[in-house]
Amino acid sequence: MSADTPFNCRYYNGVRLARTTISCSVQITGAIRCGIVALVGSLTLLAAGGAWAQERRAPSRLLPLETLWTTPLPAPPSAAPVDEADHVFVPLRDGQVAAVNVADGEVVWQMPHGEVGQPAVGDALLFVATSDELRALDTATGLTRWSFPLEAPLSAPLVWNSGWLVAALDTQTLLALRAATGETIWRRDMNGGIHVTPSLAGNRMYVSLDNGGIVALALMSGDPLWEQRLNGAPAEILPLDDLFVGAADNHFYCLSELDGTIKWRMRTGGDVVGLPAVDEKRVYFTSLDNMLRALNRTNGVQQWRQTLTARPTAGPSQVGDLLVLGGLSQDLRFFDPVDGVSYGNISAPSELAFPPTSISTPADGPLLITVTGDGRLRALRRATAPEQLDLAALTLPTAMTDTDIDDANPVGGGTTDTTTATPAVPAAVDTQTGALPTERQTVGGEYAIQVAALSNGATASALLGRLVEQGYAAYVVEPRPGEEPALYRVRIGDFPNRPAAEAIGRQVEDDQDVEWFVVSLP
Repeated sequence: MSADTPFNCRYYNGVRLARTTISCSVQITGAIRCGIVALVGSLTLLAAGGAWAQERRAPSRLLPLETLWTTPLPAPPSAAPVDEADHVFVPLRDGQVAAVNVADGEVVWQMPHGEVGQPAVGDALLFVATSDELRALDTATGLTRWSFPLEAPLSAPLVWNSGWLVAALDTQTLLALRAATGETIWRRDMNGGIHVTPSLAGNRMYVSLDNGGIVALALMSGDPLWEQRLNGAPAEILPLDDLFVGAADNHFYCLSELDGTIKWRMRTGGDVVGLPAVDEKRVYFTSLDNMLRALNRTNGVQQWRQTLTARPTAGPSQVGDLLVLGGLSQDLRFFDPVDGVSYGNISAPSELAFPPTSISTPADGPLLITVTGDGRLRALRRATAPEQLDLAALTLPTAMTDTDIDDANPVGGGTTDTTTATPAVPAAVDTQTGALPTERQTVGGEYAIQVAALSNGATASALLGRLVEQGYAAYVVEPRPGEEPALYRVRIGDFPNRPAAEAIGRQVEDDQDVEWFVVSLP
C-alpha cells in the first residue's frame, strides 16, 4: 500500500457521527499494515454496532412535522416571538407588534408602539417597552391597560412570572412591579450590568451580572440572600432543585440554590450560550466550540456530545421526545436526548431570525413556531397525514417546486446515519399493458419510503412513472375505504432495516427533489 492512502472511517459511539479521512504520509510496512487492518476492522465492527442501534431506535413521537400555516408579517421581526394561550406576539422592525392566532396564523391585530427589545406576556397582558416607557397591552385588542415611565432604557428582556414583572435598566437597577397594575414593589441597585434575563423560581430571583456575579434575591423584598462570583459573565440561569448556568469562562456550572456553592462544573471549548434544557437525568447546553452536550444532572459527567454545523445562538429546547436547536441558519435540527444521535433537520424557506418557540395546544399537540429574517411566521405540527399535493396538471416534471410543497408537506426524514444500502431494484412494469405497479415488490422488509400522498390518482401515476424510470422500486398504495380525503400514497420498496430505507430516502431526495420519510409496514 502506497503513501498518502486515504481511509474513510465512520465513528458511532453516541458522541459523533461523521466521516473522517486519515492520510498516511509514510510507506506502510507489513507490521503497520496489520495495525491499520486491525484498526479498520475495529471501526467496522463499531459502525456495525451503530447501525444495529439505529435499526432498534423507535420512531420519534414528534417527527415528521407538517406545516400548519405560514403567515407573511407586515415587517421583519425585531425580537423573538412570545406566546400566551392561543396567540403569538411578534415585535416588528417598523415599531409595531403583531398578534397572530395560533390556530390559523391570522394576524388578529397590529399596533404601533415603538417598542424596543424583547416583550413579555402573562395574565392576558403583553408588556412592551420603549426607551422611556413601559406599557401593558391587552392581548385581545392591543389597547394600553397601563403605562409606567422609565428613567433609562432596558438592558435585558422583561420577565413576567406569576403576577410579577421584572425590568432591568441600563443604570444597573432592577425593578420589580405588580404586573396587573404597574405598581412598583421594590427597586435595587445591583452594582453590575444586567444583560441577561433574570430567573424567578419560588420565592427567589436569580440575577446574572456582567462582572461574573450571580446574585440571589428574596422575591418579596429584593433583599440579597447570597452572591457567587464566576470567572466569566454568566448566561441565563435555569433554577430547579439546583441552579444550572453556563459562563463566558468556558465552564458550565451546577450551583446550590441554598447558598450558591459550586456543586460541580464542566470545562468546555467555548463560552456557553443561552439557557440550558433539563430532564430527570441530564442537562443539555450549547457552547461556542460548536457543540451540543448532555451531562449527568447529578454529577456533571458528560453523557454525549454532538458537533453542530453552525454556531449556536441559543440553548436547546426539549419538544416532545426530542431536543430542538435552531437560529440564524435555515435549519432546525433534532437530536435524541438519550444519546445525541441526530434525527434529521428541517429547512426553513430562508434564514431563521430566532430560535423556535414551542407551544402546546389541545387541538394540534406541540407546535414549533419559527420566524425568518424576511418576516415569515410558520407553525409546524406533528404530521397527521402524509403530504397532500394536488398536481393534476403534472406531466412527468423533473422536480417539485418549493411552492408545491410549502403548506402541506410533512418535513423531517430519518436520522443522519450514513449507512449505505443496496440500490433499490427497479419496479416491475407489465410489458403487455404498460401498467404501473400498485403493490410493492417485497423482500420481507419492515420499512418503506413515502414520498407523497396525493389526492389525484393521475398525479400519483405521473410521479410513480418518474420514479420507476429512474430505477426505484416504487408503487402506489390505493386510498383506504372511506378515507376522506382519498389519498394515493407513493412509496418506494420495502427495506430490511431503517438505515437502508433512509439511505434510499436521501438518494431519491437528491435525484428527484422530493421530501420523504420512513414508514413502518404492517
